[in-house]
Amino acid sequence: MNSLSMILRILAVVAAIAAAGLFFVSKGKLAEQQAATQKAKQAAVAVQAELTAANEQISALEGSLKSERNALASEKRKLESMRSEMYTARQEVSRTQQQLRENKKSIANLENTARRLREDLLRSEQSLASASKEGEIAQLNERIAELEESNADLKESLEEAKVTLSTSRSPKGSANSKMASVNIFSSGITATKTQALPAASIGAETTIESLSAKNGLIALANSPELGLSPGTTVTIIRKLRALGKIQVSQVSGDLVLANLLPGAKTRELAAGTTVRLLR
Repeated sequence: MNSLSMILRILAVVAAIAAAGLFFVSKGKLAEQQAATQKAKQAAVAVQAELTAANEQISALEGSLKSERNALASEKRKLESMRSEMYTARQEVSRTQQQLRENKKSIANLENTARRLREDLLRSEQSLASASKEGEIAQLNERIAELEESNADLKESLEEAKVTLSTSRSPKGSANSKMASVNIFSSGITATKTQALPAASIGAETTIESLSAKNGLIALANSPELGLSPGTTVTIIRKLRALGKIQVSQVSGDLVLANLLPGAKTRELAAGTTVRLLR
């Protein structure tokens, strides 16, 4: 019985020693665990700080990316606006070129119309000049008839004077007859007073626009320097040679229409020739 109690006591002591050992061992492990936990907490705090910094960087990057996206969208809008303006400008250029082509065609048509109108005007003026020339020819024919009648009267007076001269016998009678004949001639012919001719002057240059030798018409380019008026008679000069006389019938803004007088050298006159006028 005593041995059993001794054994139990020994077992109790061993158990106490083992418990103490276990206590100290567990206490060391607990300290190690606490240190590891502390280190883990510190690492977690560092990681949290790094995560916070990373989140801040991410936020900053997101803000920068957003601003870059906004800038890129603005640049895209500007580019689209520029493309639209360029397209509009191209359309304006195309319309302007089309208008220029149409204006050139209109100008060409107007020039052709003006040329045709000028030709029609020239033909009309030539027709009018032909009509006026016919009237002048009729007046000249009437004047020729009057002159022929006057010539017949003068011939009769001359015959009477010859008869009177042949019948006279004395010098006195002859003298009287001569005086009578002189008086007869003087009664039939009216003396004209001698007038001083105006001084001749060479006018400005002009160009022959058209010439009709058959109708006796000539058209000259008009200019204020010429100073021509209807009824004026001038001489055409080229290289200091007189090519003939003309009588102005009509004067317009661009043309001078005249009649070629007899004796004009029409072979040396041609459209486009530059001549001068001698008054």
